[in-house]
Amino acid sequence: MTNVSDVIDNARFNAYHRLIVGLCGLMVFFDGFDLSAISFAAPDVVKVLGVERAMIAPVFSAGLLGLTLGALGFGFIGDRWGVKRTFILCGVLFGIFSLLTATATTVPVLITYRFLAGLALGGASPISIAIASDFMPKKLRTSIVMIMYISLAVGGVFAGYSYGYLEAFGWRTVFIVGGLAPIILAPLFIALLPESLVAQVLHGADPARINAILSRLEPGRTFADTTFSVDKENKQGFQPAQLFQDGRAAVTTTLWVVFFSSLVALYFFNNWIPILLTGGGLSKHEIVTITTSLQWGGVVGTLLASPIVLKFGGFRSASIGYLIAAAAMLVLSMEKGSFAFLAIATFLVGMFLIGTQSILNASTANVYPPIMRSTGVGWGFGIGRIGSVISPAIAGVLLAMQWQPAQLFMIAAIPTVLASIGVFVLLRFIKAREATAVEV
Repeated sequence: MTNVSDVIDNARFNAYHRLIVGLCGLMVFFDGFDLSAISFAAPDVVKVLGVERAMIAPVFSAGLLGLTLGALGFGFIGDRWGVKRTFILCGVLFGIFSLLTATATTVPVLITYRFLAGLALGGASPISIAIASDFMPKKLRTSIVMIMYISLAVGGVFAGYSYGYLEAFGWRTVFIVGGLAPIILAPLFIALLPESLVAQVLHGADPARINAILSRLEPGRTFADTTFSVDKENKQGFQPAQLFQDGRAAVTTTLWVVFFSSLVALYFFNNWIPILLTGGGLSKHEIVTITTSLQWGGVVGTLLASPIVLKFGGFRSASIGYLIAAAAMLVLSMEKGSFAFLAIATFLVGMFLIGTQSILNASTANVYPPIMRSTGVGWGFGIGRIGSVISPAIAGVLLAMQWQPAQLFMIAAIPTVLASIGVFVLLRFIKAREATAVEV
């Protein structure tokens, strides 16, 4: 009998692993693209639709509310219906509603399409993490998934450049580009992306299909004349309540608090930086440069964090990373107009905030067994994105009350510090659960 979990955990990283990570990274790329696309388009939307700056907040919140509900719902659907099919469905639906966003002529219609696009895209990132984690060697899993998640920041950068170069064609163009790509790539996902091996074993899939995938994960070995099993913690008939069973209640609850706190800060920066900088004497190209420096910082931060995580562990590194991110936000709040200072300070915020978020995302996949991984990661994202929905609304109210950008940047440091404290507490709970498991 062959335990597929053991084969996956101990396999050597090879070309097939890179293919899976690349495909999953494409969907994360669309997530990052869409998040930044609406931010870059927002100043033009305000002008074209003739509304006040603060009135764009419901548009931000609608997309984020969709992301929240999508993460909560599609993660569970993925564990029940199959992560591959759910993953592809999310991408195609997102593409359709992104294209429809480009047709909006009123704020209510724009809000509706942003909500539906967010709903479809909401499941994509957590399912991407779940799929990639399901196939990566255990020792390298967190670092590889972190590197994969760089595509979120790259998507944001690409959205900025797309908007900058296609500005002459209007704000709608960036949504047309973002909508067509996942639809065109859907056949590629169907042909090349494998379904979860653990799910296949539990559901009694054809052994030849399982053998074919295992042989690509571990070239040179054949699994033709054997039966397959999975670790006993992977139980059929999974229900979301199991996230709180077997000693997981404290871990899951604390993890949700961390996601909530960190995403309040992250989505605040993703959504509001272009608008907050508008009217401060900076040109459009300078604003795009400053905003994309947040994403470039995330890329650099994730790459630098990857070897650190291998040495010190994911959650320990995340606790320190969030604390430094909060300090970088305070530095950003000190400057009111210098292009160079704003670009460098924003880069540092992205380096530690987005870089640390990638650590949290990847590390969360290791908290749960494969059979509940999509739901575990999805609900972490979903609960966290409740904070992301609230964040733009609060910022919109404060902006309407004439708060200055520097004050808002300073406020964003508070939830980031809470995230740092939360990760420290989470690590204690995880160690306590592991100690109990060993004793049993």
